[in-house]
Amino acid sequence: FYKVFKTCKTVYHIQDMQIEAAQDLNMIASPRLINVLYQVEQFIFRKTDVISSISEKMCLKIGEKAKKEVLLFPNWTDTQFFAPIANKDALKIDFGFLPTDKVVLYSGAIGEKQGLEAIIYAAEYYKTDTQIKFLICGTGPYKEKLQDLKDRLKLNNVVFFPLQPFEKFNAFLNMADVHLVIQKAKASDLVMPSKLTTILAVGGLALITANEDSGLYALTKKYNMGVLVKAENQEALNKGIAETLTRHDRIIIMKNARRYAEVYLEINNVMNSFEGEIL
Repeated sequence: FYKVFKTCKTVYHIQDMQIEAAQDLNMIASPRLINVLYQVEQFIFRKTDVISSISEKMCLKIGEKAKKEVLLFPNWTDTQFFAPIANKDALKIDFGFLPTDKVVLYSGAIGEKQGLEAIIYAAEYYKTDTQIKFLICGTGPYKEKLQDLKDRLKLNNVVFFPLQPFEKFNAFLNMADVHLVIQKAKASDLVMPSKLTTILAVGGLALITANEDSGLYALTKKYNMGVLVKAENQEALNKGIAETLTRHDRIIIMKNARRYAEVYLEINNVMNSFEGEIL
């Protein structure tokens, strides 16, 4: 509608394929409402000049719907601010842990589409290992349910943190030994976890739930920048945590993660490339 009054080019950027995610995960049960949302989306597709999205697989899926080329415009990160810090022991003390603790961190939105109850069940699996601590940081509609599940299972190895101040966030991410990137199988190509960009920037060791047919799996495998386990498979996640903590090639994976962020996710590189595409 803005184009009626201004002669301009419009860019429609799709961060998540929310309609498909809501449909596949049964978050919206009404077929009529889903159909209305798809119609609105098609109206936007027809009226916009440039459509963009954050991953190659999502660009392909959206292009099939829109019958237009979709530009790749990935999430970026500030690789100057988000960078590796060597002394994890001191960081753990600053955030209330022991230097000997192995911190398994999930930091991000706490919603239904991620399947985050798997973290609580993993904590139950490791409840006799006093060194492994599970840290969940963030906010969202599903947080209270996770806290209730933790209480029902009487777990002492799960800690909930509020959102961290921006100035502390680099240190907070660097503290973790393992970063959890949890998604349900049906959402693996409909959403791209934005939290992954900062994990890669700090050279974090990411444990990612993604199946072999997903774009996230292919990307992670191609650049060897994380550890992959099957989505919605509790046993695979449980075993993956221990294997990730003891991997002999963990330093290589962490260096690959940082290198990928510097080359492909650095904000100036991303913006310059996108500007060149749309002008």
